[in-house]
Amino acid sequence: MNNKKLILLSSVGIILIVAISLYFGFGKNKKEETKPVKYDTDEEKIELNGKEVTFKKYRVNQEFLLKIPELFVEMSDEEVNKRYTNDFKPGLIFTNDTMDIELFVHLTSDAVNDDTLRTFVDNYKATVNGASITKDDIVKVGEKSVAKLNYTIQNDTTLMSHHILFFSLNDKAVMIDFKYPNEKSEEWDAISTYTLGTLEF
Repeated sequence: MNNKKLILLSSVGIILIVAISLYFGFGKNKKEETKPVKYDTDEEKIELNGKEVTFKKYRVNQEFLLKIPELFVEMSDEEVNKRYTNDFKPGLIFTNDTMDIELFVHLTSDAVNDDTLRTFVDNYKATVNGASITKDDIVKVGEKSVAKLNYTIQNDTTLMSHHILFFSLNDKAVMIDFKYPNEKSEEWDAISTYTLGTLEF
């Protein structure tokens, strides 16, 4: 009888160990899959404002791709935590070497689809008090509706330019924001416009 109990307990223990290993193994792989994947073969050189800029194509997640300036790197988790201490914390941020330019991707928990996208953007605009809106449009990218919203807003001592895309992914809102000091618009307007224009689904 004791041997049977011992065998039963051992079997249950082994099953639990295997189940835990599979759970954490799956979780790790899933996390790795959400990281951006760079396609080195898709390098592209574009002349913007008389300067040649190199872009690399990234699969931001399994659903969409962007061409991002080669000089950008992914911001470390430590730096993200320093910059974003409130409830809003983007899931992925690319930045330049001086970290004054940011391109972030935020997969929200807000429900939205193509039919409610306009309402979602209007509600968002109501939260950016004092913003000067320079573009507000909804276009089609493939079969998907994408909202384009550009504005400038005072941030502490700096006037910031925001070039934003909103769209629905699995019925949740995705926000891509390319932001930089307005004083650098001459250099970055064309780059941000080109980058956001490379969105693919």
